[in-house]
Amino acid sequence: MLKSLLPIHAVVLTAREGIDRATVVTDDVEVMPALPLGDVIVEELGIDVPMGALIVLTDADMLESPVNDEDLSYDMGFVVGEVLLTVLRLGAFPLERETAALYTMAASYDRLAEASGLQHLGLHPRSFRAGLVCALGTYWSGARSSRAEVSGLFLRSDCLAGIELRAYLKTLDASFDAPAHARIPASLLAFSGGTRPLEDWLTRTSRAVLAQLDQMEPRGQRQGVRRTTDD
Repeated sequence: MLKSLLPIHAVVLTAREGIDRATVVTDDVEVMPALPLGDVIVEELGIDVPMGALIVLTDADMLESPVNDEDLSYDMGFVVGEVLLTVLRLGAFPLERETAALYTMAASYDRLAEASGLQHLGLHPRSFRAGLVCALGTYWSGARSSRAEVSGLFLRSDCLAGIELRAYLKTLDASFDAPAHARIPASLLAFSGGTRPLEDWLTRTSRAVLAQLDQMEPRGQRQGVRRTTDD
């Protein structure tokens, strides 16, 4: 299911403590100077870590306890949300467009959850959306963890499609200007070709999302930006 949602090389590990459901890091993050996490996992655990992989660290209970499809769908939504936040941390978008880009990616996944292929795998759209907005709500509200988010705005699994969230994001970021939820294609980030290194997926994601956002700008404004850049 994770590969169907995110065609990226990924390694999933569990942690006994210090993880709020799930945390996503890249394989090249350094645990010590010049010692990337991917190399540590290979040497200490004997697990193959492809170059350009994501490391998904989950609460041990998330994988070890009996789980039904609804719980699994919630966890998948949370992981996807964490991956989208990782996209921002890696600087895939200009700072002034990060809020709009994050909303656009999230809305695309929100709509993708209705795909019949994913539902045949056991994905429950409502539970997936709840997990997705839980991860993003923690970020957008500035809470220290999902358990500390108390605004109530992100409790509804359909909040990404609502006007309340768009109004809230506009108060956070005056430059927020993303397409309406219904105009964002579910297939926006559904790239063909199987799993791929993170850098390749980031490049495709950035290109697709920025093209979607550019449709919001008047033609003359986009041309003006290009002229300024050329100058």
